[in-house]
Amino acid sequence: MEMWSERSDRQRQRTRSGKPAERGNVLGLCFTGHGASAALISPEHGIRALLLERFTGQKDALIFGRQELEGILSKRSPVEASIHWLLVAAFRKFPPSFVFEETFRPFLEALLAGLPIGPEDIDLVVTSNCSFTLNQWWPSNLRKLQRCFPQSQVFLDIEHHAIHQRQAFLGSSFAEAAVLTVDTCGEDLKRLGGAKLAITLGEGRGTDVRVFHEHVFPVSSPGRIYAAFTSYLGFRQGQEGKTMGLAPYGEDTVYRHLILNLTLFPDGSFRFLSDRALFQALRQFTPEREPGEPLQQVHADVAYAGQALLEDIVLNAVHALARRSRSGNLCIAGGVGLNSVANEKALRASRFERLYVMPNCGDPGQALGCALFGARHLLGQPWSEGVSHDYLGPCYSDSDVETALRRSGLELRRLEAPERFAARLLAQGRIVGWFQGGSEFGPRALGNRSILADPRPARMKDHLNHQVKHRESFRPFAPAVLEADASAWFDVASPSPYMLRVVPVLAAKRSVIPAVTHVDGTARVQTVSRTTNPRFHRLLEEFRNVTGVPVLLNTSFNVNERPIVETPADAVECYLSTGIDALVLHDYVATKPGIA
Repeated sequence: MEMWSERSDRQRQRTRSGKPAERGNVLGLCFTGHGASAALISPEHGIRALLLERFTGQKDALIFGRQELEGILSKRSPVEASIHWLLVAAFRKFPPSFVFEETFRPFLEALLAGLPIGPEDIDLVVTSNCSFTLNQWWPSNLRKLQRCFPQSQVFLDIEHHAIHQRQAFLGSSFAEAAVLTVDTCGEDLKRLGGAKLAITLGEGRGTDVRVFHEHVFPVSSPGRIYAAFTSYLGFRQGQEGKTMGLAPYGEDTVYRHLILNLTLFPDGSFRFLSDRALFQALRQFTPEREPGEPLQQVHADVAYAGQALLEDIVLNAVHALARRSRSGNLCIAGGVGLNSVANEKALRASRFERLYVMPNCGDPGQALGCALFGARHLLGQPWSEGVSHDYLGPCYSDSDVETALRRSGLELRRLEAPERFAARLLAQGRIVGWFQGGSEFGPRALGNRSILADPRPARMKDHLNHQVKHRESFRPFAPAVLEADASAWFDVASPSPYMLRVVPVLAAKRSVIPAVTHVDGTARVQTVSRTTNPRFHRLLEEFRNVTGVPVLLNTSFNVNERPIVETPADAVECYLSTGIDALVLHDYVATKPGIA
């Protein structure tokens, strides 16, 4: 089953001849209501990817054409009014939005920084007809892109879930795999009579994905249900991780009441209450929580119910997929793929042996899915190794670091062994901001844009939540562990490099690393390989040499409601405005007064 528009066969043929096939620089673009991003795949220069929010410094940043943004804000047409309502309802206010004509070119320049490539060197541009900025509602957008990229073919027609499938499969190193996509929904599809997809089950081989089953919104939408629970708890779009973190504090009282309304089908679909009926059922236990209201036990029980129902739904879909696919590999994409608890439970309860979830598996990661589709499927480029790490952002020079430090009045202090210096501070209970290499494309900090701490003191979790991150006390922190030592500390038999699996901390180790052990004895573990991040690996080795513990608390280098830092200047600003004790940027070190 092909999952792109009626025009796609014609456009696909056009891109397989001439200049695109010769050079093959592919740019993927994503401008959905969850965020904007861009990704480059180049046979000569590899992979680059960057989120708009990291470039603008404003979380959840969106981008629109000038006329489109004016139309949406004024709600001139039903389409524009519906977009305005959707965004306000999701974010509780209209999110920060930027004008395409003013912002896109510098954003693209930031993505390509340091590479001998400009817009004229892009051969193929791929985006989605689910895009908020570049879609079928505003026909001038094709001309807009063609003016930006004069030498390129522009391909606009891939369906939302077709991109998620490519995120899931083409990013992996698997030659074949079962493919599951799970989210709230994609766009209206003419081929389905206007229905929106929420789940697809398929199998990837080579560069393509064959689809077995498609299930539609709202009746079979896992993301819709989880978003409803998240909203009921007073959180907004993008804060589903708070629901996941709160759930282990709950009991099954609400779940036992609601599970009676869930019907699971053998093809992976399901039926559950509408949002209105769900809210009515939840009001029997507690009113809707307003943002900022104190959290009570009943709220944790509601979170438990939402998480448990999601796990039931995902596991049913995985079992259905296992009956259709012969592969032992499983790939997952879509926003629900960020639910690391459900990922691990589905893997352990199924016959699948290996799991791959792209680090940026949700909508903001679709730029990379588009680029992979263009490179692998349209141009036939042999990216058989997949996407081997998530450090896909542009790198910054030592000169950039020196400039950021000087402008902030900080001393330029360069060390021969910054890993040893940082390990000693961490062992003393200090908080270290750690900035190296290219930024992570996904929402998890994986050792290049991280705030690090000693996982041994139990008080460290509350200290970080209150004094550094400025967020709720129930939210857990993740451990980074040397890959070779992971099984001695966690119940994990295979690498987990992207913090997308929640596993038990071994019982004997929970009292040793309480700051990264959640209330239910689990942790969202990151295994660190010398191959993919040698510097972070050395830091963990140095910390083990000092303490005997090959584990560090690793959280994203940002504060609440701000994106992860992107540039050296961002890192310095965050360091100066928080309780971080020391900052390591490349080989340069800055410390607060009294810290040597």
